[in-house]
Parts: sequence; structure tokens; C-alpha cells
Amino acid sequence: MNPGTGNDDPSIYYYDSDYPSPYDTFFPENFDSVTEYQGIAFDIERHRELASEFVGPVLEVCCGTGRVAIPLARDGVEVTGVDINHAMLQRFRKFLETEDKATANRITLIEQDAAKLDLGEIRFQTAILAFNSLLCIPDFQQQCAVLQVASRHLRPTGRLLIDIVNPLRLKLEGDPVPKPFFTRKDRNTGNTYTRFAMMGPFETDHKQKLYGWYDELSSDGFVKRRPYSLYWRPIFRFEIELMLREAGLKILQIEGGHRKEPYTAQSPRIFLIAGKS
Repeated sequence: MNPGTGNDDPSIYYYDSDYPSPYDTFFPENFDSVTEYQGIAFDIERHRELASEFVGPVLEVCCGTGRVAIPLARDGVEVTGVDINHAMLQRFRKFLETEDKATANRITLIEQDAAKLDLGEIRFQTAILAFNSLLCIPDFQQQCAVLQVASRHLRPTGRLLIDIVNPLRLKLEGDPVPKPFFTRKDRNTGNTYTRFAMMGPFETDHKQKLYGWYDELSSDGFVKRRPYSLYWRPIFRFEIELMLREAGLKILQIEGGHRKEPYTAQSPRIFLIAGKS
């Protein structure tokens, strides 16, 4: 999670409603047609497939509330999740209370800055930077540090999975006005809310401001508005290759989505499988 995001920020409060899972039975209608545009319709299945193929413990960096880690643990995978944000991990732990004991026991959570993670001699077969999590560290040096940490904690035959938006699909100039992105149910209250979103222009360091507001309709008919604002730093295809090389890794496979689509300039995603160089 973005290191500068406070625990009470709306982007955390609405996180699990904004980024639903196909396994979420709380409000299954939240997993709507917009999820494919967001890039979260098929990503969990791709991570499950690869974790099964590579066989071994998984390190998920910037694990959030467990959207990817919990399905992996249900599959019998041992997962260590790392996140800097206390509120996100609190939600993760709350979700684990509803899981069976065996699944919950397969997950270890660490609250720490991922760029400074040091687990000693522990090594993993797979490391995951899921759905844009690397981009939510909006600093080039910190992004590089996270990749070096992931590399250092991989076994010699280990694999790093990175899932990021294809910046060639983004507007350098940003959006002129905020627009309604989707309307969903708030997992916290059950109320209906609409997220209005826009992106600012790319800045000289490739950072981009993401901002807007949430309008939630309460049961008494009032609308509560909560503005949000954060930065991410999109990464271009050959930039990530150089960053991985500096971390002692190389790209083994590049895909344009989560169903093994070839990567093109028009691809919505850059999905990478990297290994030791």
C-alpha cells in the first residue's frame, strides 16, 4: 500500500469494495463488469495457477487485505504477507477469522516497509507483487529497493510475479474532469456508493496523482462525500526490465493480461514472470 496513505484514508476504507474478489460472497454483485477494466477479473486465478506450478512457499509483497493471499492459502500454499499499512493488515486478520483454521495457519503477516524487509535465511519459491502494488510505491528508488528485497528472498529457482498496468494505455495529460467509475455496495455499511475518479498528468518523475471522491447514500437518504487523493508511479516495459536486471533478475515471460495474452502496446496489463539472472 502507498506508504503515505493514512489508516483512515477513504481509499483504505473502501478498498475491499473497490477491488472485489470473485470469491467474495459478502456482496457478490460488486464483482461486476468493471472488474475486467480494472484488471482484477482474472488475476487471482493466474496467481493460483502459477503458485501451483512453481510449488513452494509464497512471499506476497504489499499484500493488502488478503485478496490474493487468502485464496492461495486455501489451496494449501504457505504465504507470508508483508504490508506497511496497519489498517490493511487489521482487515486481513479480520477476514482470517472467518477462514478455517488450516487456511489461517498457512498465513504469516508482517507489518513492515517492504523496501526494508529482511527475513534472514528464509527463501521463497514465489514472490508476488499483485495488482499495481509496485506502482503504489510512488518513488523510483523505493520501487527498485522492493524488487531487490524480493530477489534476495527468492530461492535460486524462484520466480517473481509482477502485475502492473500498461502505461501506454494511460493519458500523459491526465483526465480533464472526474467521472463516475462504478457504483457498488460498501462492505462496511451495506450502503450504495459511487466512486468518482480522475488521473492527473504525468509528472517529471513519472508520478501521477489519482484523486476524486466517494458519494455514499445512507439509509436515511443523505449522501456522505469523502474525497481521496494519492499518487502512483507507472512503470514502462523496458524500465521494469532494467530495474529487474539491477535486482539480479531477468524477465522469463511477459503477458498482456491474466489469461496468457501476448503483450502489445494495446494490452491493458503487463504481467511478468521473472527469475534469477
